[in-house]
Amino acid sequence: MRPRELTEREEGVLRLIAQGYSNKEIGGQLNISVKTVESHRSNLMEKLELKSRTDIVRYAVLQGWLQDT
Repeated sequence: MRPRELTEREEGVLRLIAQGYSNKEIGGQLNISVKTVESHRSNLMEKLELKSRTDIVRYAVLQGWLQDT
């Protein structure tokens, strides 16, 4: 089953989670509430069938998002 496409905001939240930022830090960077960050995280995890922050990091690594450029 192919995962549903993430919104631009969900992808941004995913990238920041994978980089180790807390929900509060992500909210501050994106000028959104912690509750909104949690909502985006929940939605993206459901779409990608991920179960934990570790799965999010693993996904980001497989996408090549955490490599230094």
